Amino acid sequence: MAPQLFIEYVYFAIISIVIGFIIAFYILTQRSGKKSEDPEDSKSESRGMKKGKRRWLIFLFIIVIIGNILMLSPVLPSARNALWLDKEPEITITIEVKNYEFILPEKPITIPAGVPVEFIVKSHDVVYGFGVFRKDGLMVFQMQVVPQPYVNRIVWVFDEPGYYDLRSTEYSGPKHPYMYVADAIHVVGG
Repeated sequence: MAPQLFIEYVYFAIISIVIGFIIAFYILTQRSGKKSEDPEDSKSESRGMKKGKRRWLIFLFIIVIIGNILMLSPVLPSARNALWLDKEPEITITIEVKNYEFILPEKPITIPAGVPVEFIVKSHDVVYGFGVFRKDGLMVFQMQVVPQPYVNRIVWVFDEPGYYDLRSTEYSGPKHPYMYVADAIHVVGG
């Protein structure tokens, strides 16, 4: 099983446990329908949650559900490319990073628009960032690049043709500001 798939299964399991706990907590803390016959007993012991606490718990439950739906929905490009893309990447590009330098297979890397591309980025020494930027300076995507043996992967579909720059998005040391490659990726077609 791929590591990313395993992580997603663990994530869904944890979210399911949390949701189950919230539901069980809500059910177990409901006020019982029985009223105590002894007036002193009802004063000293308050069963269940008060209305305000119950509303707060329901609010948190709704936030958890909505947050997960939004973060895993195809509205976000990263979730769309990783979870909802029904095709395997057609192109795999391996980029190595060492001694504060991106080592590209070619410059520029030519990619057709609308095609799923898998970037595999390997670090040989420290943690770097791998950020792809448009010419106007807006970030398209980024990921942290952890040193080997960890394999850093991201699948992306470029919709707009043009040139894209690479920049390290993680401070990795004194040469970090110089980790910039102009016109590193050329997206054609569209």
